[in-house]
Amino acid sequence: MQILIGVVLVAVSVLLFYIDIPLLGAISLFIGFGVLRGYKKGKRFYLIGGRSSDSDCCG
Repeated sequence: MQILIGVVLVAVSVLLFYIDIPLLGAISLFIGFGVLRGYKKGKRFYLIGGRSSDSDCCG
C-alpha cells in the first residue's frame, strides 16, 4: 500500500508540473519520494538520513 501511495504522489506531482502548478508539484514530489524512500528503508516516511554506521558499509 505504501508503494502505491508513493507512486500516486509522484504521478500527481508530474501532472501538477504539466498543468503549470509547480509549487504544489514540488511539494507532492518531495513527499512522494519520501514515501518511496521510506518503503525502501522499511519506514513509513524517510527523507533525510544520517551517515551510515561502520557496520552498514563494507569499505
